[in-house]
Amino acid sequence: MILLIGNLLSRHGLNPTAIEDLALSLSEKYTIVTASDKLNSLHRLWDMICCIVKHRKSCKLIIVDVFGTKAILFSISVILVAKIYKIPYIPVLRGGSLGERYKKHPHIFNFLLSDARTIISPSEYLQESFQNNSFSITVIPNYIDLEKYRFKTRKKIKPHLLWVRSIHNIYNPLMAVHVLYGIKKKYPDARLCMVGPVKDNRVMEQLKILISRLDLQDHVLFSGQLSKIEWTALSKDYDIFINTTDYDNNPVTLLESMALGLPIVSTNVGGVPYLIDDNVTGLLVEAKKSEQMVEKINELISGKIDGYQIARNAREAVSHYDKNEIIKQWCQTINELN
Repeated sequence: MILLIGNLLSRHGLNPTAIEDLALSLSEKYTIVTASDKLNSLHRLWDMICCIVKHRKSCKLIIVDVFGTKAILFSISVILVAKIYKIPYIPVLRGGSLGERYKKHPHIFNFLLSDARTIISPSEYLQESFQNNSFSITVIPNYIDLEKYRFKTRKKIKPHLLWVRSIHNIYNPLMAVHVLYGIKKKYPDARLCMVGPVKDNRVMEQLKILISRLDLQDHVLFSGQLSKIEWTALSKDYDIFINTTDYDNNPVTLLESMALGLPIVSTNVGGVPYLIDDNVTGLLVEAKKSEQMVEKINELISGKIDGYQIARNAREAVSHYDKNEIIKQWCQTINELN
């Protein structure tokens, strides 16, 4: 039996996380138990620990998500219990800020990674971030089911921007509003749709104040949390996907946008340049530089940059991240450990 541990909160209306989808896919070949789907964070942590204790005798392997936010405390607790019961474990490094956190707190990561059977990262970015130590990291990318994403041809790019992340400071949603303001100076009909749940009420208040100050109330739509089916359907009404994050690893939303035919303009952070080839499969700008993003978007709209060709290149590139191929890599890794 294999135990997969992470946030599995889709039954509460949130989109399935990567580990939740992975658990479903692996269940076709292995006996899988998961934890946790508890909404309350403390209840979720306790459920994770109890799950390990309950299955300690039958569990052959634990796969656990590791993020760079406060959720790293979950990973530390889970791995501690795995070590106590001598259960083999695989940490999956998902947080884009983990490389920086390692430099600040190497003792924590020595604890997390030193006894791991193998270490997985969805991106070469974290593999390189940890390359100067004794940890060997295997890259198994995030994936999407390409058959579920219909490519839309956008021969004429309009100033309609789509942003899909949680409303949280690490994704820098304020930059998206500043970008819209810059685009609107040249294209008065510019608009921005921001899709995602509010994870930080303070940031949401800052967004509302900024939108009011810049007189953009009629140009910004907050859709709130949408399912993948809902937001991908919504994407047909937009022509450019913008990614303003300050930290990232191997974001699934970028894979999805590439599959949908949305030309991407993203900050050049973390694992993004390992996923997007600048000026080939997308456009990259410096973090926090809204004026650079405005310039690139204006060039897409004017036709100076061929957004159609970039979208076609991106669709071809994302074929390497198809679910069927990536699940084979997971199965190979698991089988080699048995």
